[in-house]
Amino acid sequence: MKKSLRNFFAAALVAGSLLFMPSADAEIKTCEGTDEYVMSEFETIDIAKQRARQKAERNACEQAGVYLSSYSEMNGLELVTDEVISIACGIMSIIDVKYDVVPLADANGFVIRATVKADIETDDVKKYLDMGVSKQKNIVAQDKQLQQTIDEQNKHIESLKSQIRRLTANGKLSGKRERDKISQEIAAEEKIFLSNRKLEECRKLYYDGDYKGVVKLCDEAIALNADNATAFAVRGTIYKELGNFDKALSDLNRAIELNPNYSDAYNDRGTVYQEQKNYAQALADYDKAVALDPNDPISYVNRGMMQIIAGNFTAAVADANKAIELKENFAAAYALRGGAYLELGGVEVEKILADLNRAIELAPNMAFAYHCRALLWQAIGDTLKAQADFDKVKSLT
Repeated sequence: MKKSLRNFFAAALVAGSLLFMPSADAEIKTCEGTDEYVMSEFETIDIAKQRARQKAERNACEQAGVYLSSYSEMNGLELVTDEVISIACGIMSIIDVKYDVVPLADANGFVIRATVKADIETDDVKKYLDMGVSKQKNIVAQDKQLQQTIDEQNKHIESLKSQIRRLTANGKLSGKRERDKISQEIAAEEKIFLSNRKLEECRKLYYDGDYKGVVKLCDEAIALNADNATAFAVRGTIYKELGNFDKALSDLNRAIELNPNYSDAYNDRGTVYQEQKNYAQALADYDKAVALDPNDPISYVNRGMMQIIAGNFTAAVADANKAIELKENFAAAYALRGGAYLELGGVEVEKILADLNRAIELAPNMAFAYHCRALLWQAIGDTLKAQADFDKVKSLT
């Protein structure tokens, strides 16, 4: 029984197939976002417009997120804030963009205001819910990391613009040498900005399953900024999805080299090692991911599954407990704990059954939970229920 469960556990979680949920009726909502960007004389108007548009798009995305949050509550879907924003950014379709350009009164440059209109279709939420735990995590983690990267780059450009204002006020920006230096620094920042914009484009393609398109955009992002850790991490994750594990490891290694505190890159690299059945290294990466981000429930589930495969069932229970503490209605965590209890032995049947039933209640199409429950029925001699659950597994896999 243990060998059967552990093999099924490894296969199910590697495939990211622990969690599937139903969708509700489709609705279309139009959201509008407006924001502005103050352009210096050293910046190009096209990039400045894109900066204003980027801010307006995020504003529209946040409005869409509020709508999706309300929609998910009404339809009984459990989505946390990070998930809602990430889904909104991924499914949002821009339908109109308008710009107002106003010259600055007391300096060279312009104020550029962008207004973005975008549609979201709630039926597209089903794409997210049907992706499984692994891909869901990638979407949320990549959006979070990308936004952090964008925020850091925005701080850099604003710092540089403050420097320009100080130099101008002190009369130290009149010579060609000084102006050329500032122009070069601005050009470098604009390349970093364009690199990040490529990654923003990736979100829609990822939702649509256009992995080759994502790789192409990541190639372009890296060509613009060879130190873009997020681009390497995203491309590495896609290479894993495409089954090219060598390239996946190369990219994820580079992402971690560029950003040693990139918890999600460790998580993603762990899944690659897991695919290669290098379970010891996968466990080490999940340990690192948990250490860097102890509030991520999925990291605990990932580590817990490695604990089961390694035969550390008590540790797997502890990881499942922590995941449930962080996310109460986390179906995969209940399945993990039920499976760990089943392997551990000496646990009351009712306790195991309660976890597996809860997992199935939360995620009615979770094959692994049915498999565990079938093994439980089999162990206590209820062959009819065992066969029914085994049949359900076959229909789902």
